[in-house]
Amino acid sequence: MNAVAKKSVVKTVHKPLKSMTPRSQDIGYGPEPVWTQQPAETERISAMTRMFNWYNYHYGKKEAKDCIVDWLVRNERAAEARAFGRVPEAVVYKIGIGWICRANLLGLEITAKELATINDTIAEYIAAAKSVTEVVEEAVVAVRPNIQDRLREKMSEAAGELEGMYDEMILAGGKMSADYKPVSLLRSMNVAPQLVGTVKEIWERRLTELREVAAGRDGDLAEGYAHFGKLQVRNFIKFAEQVVADCDAYRQIKKVERKPRAKAAVPLEKQVARFKYLREFAELKLKSESPTKLISCSEAWLYDTAKRKLIHVVADTHLGTVFVKGSAIVGFDPAATVQKTLRKPAEQIRSIMSVGKPAARKAFKEIKATEVKFNGRGSDNLIILKTY
Repeated sequence: MNAVAKKSVVKTVHKPLKSMTPRSQDIGYGPEPVWTQQPAETERISAMTRMFNWYNYHYGKKEAKDCIVDWLVRNERAAEARAFGRVPEAVVYKIGIGWICRANLLGLEITAKELATINDTIAEYIAAAKSVTEVVEEAVVAVRPNIQDRLREKMSEAAGELEGMYDEMILAGGKMSADYKPVSLLRSMNVAPQLVGTVKEIWERRLTELREVAAGRDGDLAEGYAHFGKLQVRNFIKFAEQVVADCDAYRQIKKVERKPRAKAAVPLEKQVARFKYLREFAELKLKSESPTKLISCSEAWLYDTAKRKLIHVVADTHLGTVFVKGSAIVGFDPAATVQKTLRKPAEQIRSIMSVGKPAARKAFKEIKATEVKFNGRGSDNLIILKTY
């Protein structure tokens, strides 16, 4: 039994340990070394040399670092795994310990001296990375992350929480729990909907892998998941499908919840800038009201000086008020809004403008002239007499 495994008291079920298969496999080097039997003492050095040659030929610092992190996790040293995970790959030059850690997971029993070397090297890298981090933080203390950095960080945190749910499910022997609600997690963390696609892609790839395991088409995958039953694999698939579906559901929820962008209020002067009217008509001593008063009024009196027509504008009952759009008045009731030709404009206008609304309506109705519909257009001859 290896030296580290002796310290474990509670057996923890981890994600399956899959074989490392290089993309461009060299036939001369063969598959990844496994240690179903321990090498004899006289052959140990040559066996490990062949092992080092295989990993060094196919892989580099990134994979060596990943092997060390995986070894720490599987030996219940999660805090050190997180700390080593923050070590930059560029500074990991003693990659040999990564291959020893990998070999240990695949069955090689390591000596006390090798274990001490592994532990010392890991501690050295963690301490060095911490020192570098402190120096960098001091150098960039004035630099603050932008909004995109914060959104990506929130997305990464959510992805980590989902991985945590999956790990809990594995530790529970593949049992589903009603507490596994990915959409609730995404909502609670307020993940940006435009970044949820990244999380979805991760779980779509995992779902494809799990479905291949269930179908038994991939020998390596089948071997890696061999200690899980069919029901457990089906539960893993169900969980992955739920994550993918909830990512889509979350985006739809955020789309519905998104408040429409408030339109900036347009100044009244700008709304009536194109409306044509006559400011003053000296012949009848009439001065026009500002066209801004036509906006949101329920009733208005206008006078066309060229055609001697008095116009009574009445707002549509459903809209309640009229307003100006471009060069026209809109929102009026086309049936109730009419104009009449005046025979004695000065007297008739005075009689209507000097009384209240009910009396003005009555006086206008009593004018004996043909009612003509109003098209709402402004003109250079139009006086705005009064608005309500």
